[in-house]
Amino acid sequence: MNRTVDYCKSASDVRKEWSSTIDTVMRERPAFIQRTRDRLILLDVATLRLAFESLTFDLLVYEEKDGSVTCAEEHLDLVENAASREECIRRMIAALRDYANDFYREFALWSKAPNRKSHIPYVLKVLASTDEEIREDIRCRAGKN
Repeated sequence: MNRTVDYCKSASDVRKEWSSTIDTVMRERPAFIQRTRDRLILLDVATLRLAFESLTFDLLVYEEKDGSVTCAEEHLDLVENAASREECIRRMIAALRDYANDFYREFALWSKAPNRKSHIPYVLKVLASTDEEIREDIRCRAGKN
């Protein structure tokens, strides 16, 4: 038995009490909502970020023979190259943002793809974060050429 049922508000009640439901979510706690067989959770962005706090963007950093730097994100299929490490990381943040936006636009497709559905937490974290917050969540380690 799923215990969230104990906390669920009906979708009809939420619709009738939309403003107070939003106030509760913003000031007190997330709301679990049930509509027939569908269950969902409504939560504020700060709580979402907290839920994904331990999730990091892990970059393998390669020093290239031409002096440039390549960064490869380990969990997503993203690779960037630039003249310096910091520029490469800036480009990776932009690539993460582009990927998250593209994924979200086609969520129904990508969230079901076997090789992409594991990206959902990363996508949600990027969408809920500023570029500065993403930068704080990047972990770099040396790659092997």
